[in-house]
Amino acid sequence: TLTGENGILTKANTGKEETQKMSAKEKVQIAVMGSFGTDKKIDIDTFNKNLEQVDGIDKGQSKLPITSLPATVVVNDYKVIIGEKGQVTVEGENLGTSDETLPSTEDTKPFLPEGAQKIEGTDLDTGLVIKDKNQNEWVWVEVPKSIYSETTTSTDYTEIETAMQTYASAYRQSGCTDSFYLKAQHGFANATEYNNHKYSMLKSVFENGGFYIGRYETGTETPRFSSSDTLTPPVIRRDVYPYNFVTCKQMQEKATELSTGGKTSSLLFGIQWDLVMKFIEEKGAKTQEELKTNSTSTLLTTGASDQNSVLGIYDLAGNVWEWTLEKGSSSTRQCAKFGGSYDNSALTYSASSRYSNSTVNAAYNNGGRFTLW
Repeated sequence: TLTGENGILTKANTGKEETQKMSAKEKVQIAVMGSFGTDKKIDIDTFNKNLEQVDGIDKGQSKLPITSLPATVVVNDYKVIIGEKGQVTVEGENLGTSDETLPSTEDTKPFLPEGAQKIEGTDLDTGLVIKDKNQNEWVWVEVPKSIYSETTTSTDYTEIETAMQTYASAYRQSGCTDSFYLKAQHGFANATEYNNHKYSMLKSVFENGGFYIGRYETGTETPRFSSSDTLTPPVIRRDVYPYNFVTCKQMQEKATELSTGGKTSSLLFGIQWDLVMKFIEEKGAKTQEELKTNSTSTLLTTGASDQNSVLGIYDLAGNVWEWTLEKGSSSTRQCAKFGGSYDNSALTYSASSRYSNSTVNAAYNNGGRFTLW
């Protein structure tokens, strides 16, 4: 159980390597995003200044300053490639790929990370489910490309976010925003780091017409009985223990461990949760009223009952509260969580419900769900 291809130590080392690689990539992505001019093209001089500030960059091997794109830089011993239009990849990275066996439309084109396989879903109306190379399961959430203006581009972040908010307006809550407050909130060092993480998500969802959401609430193979218990490896599988007794910041840190195939694993932003609700409504799986009034009152293992599944996604209502990267509406409660828990009234907290908690709250009924983009 410790060694070998599927051993705990092997998986831990693989996860660490993937996390370090994605960290190098994200550092360069942040430099890229801060380098676009008013013409929506990368300004090379600004880009070089931003690269100078990247933690871990090898200035010698990177041959700074860069004179044109595409180019390659070295960050923490990883070769990071920047394309002509600012796309960022890591040498040896398993890129997400299109796959003709996946259902798609003009509005949404799901990607299949390398090593993943489709396990359910012949069309997008019944729920497309994939299993990644680490055996975690994800469901595709469609966000139609038709909700945007014809002139919107992948770096028009404000326009993209506004269009998403308008599309899912029935599930939005006044005072709650996808914004940075302080490091203890979600673990991001500052507003720039937080916003660039959000921009990466917006760009991906815009380009692909959707994103993946964990099929199940994030779980653990070892039950947690208190907030002082060891933070065990997270999994997205059926019939494991819900990951609880955890703060929002801790849950976001665990999310990074499930990045796979060159794609980012993260807690959902608040708008993504609202888009999940809209997706379910648009597919006719649940009515808006049902999404706002129905929950459950028993703590179960992940995916324990098919009755709690919709379009292949389990336990969106009840079981444990699910942390997100949204800022709560209270000045003293900066972390927003969604979906209610098993000990809440179904009439009070439903699938679309959000609630604000403090940064130090690591209660028995607080957990999370990850997204992949």
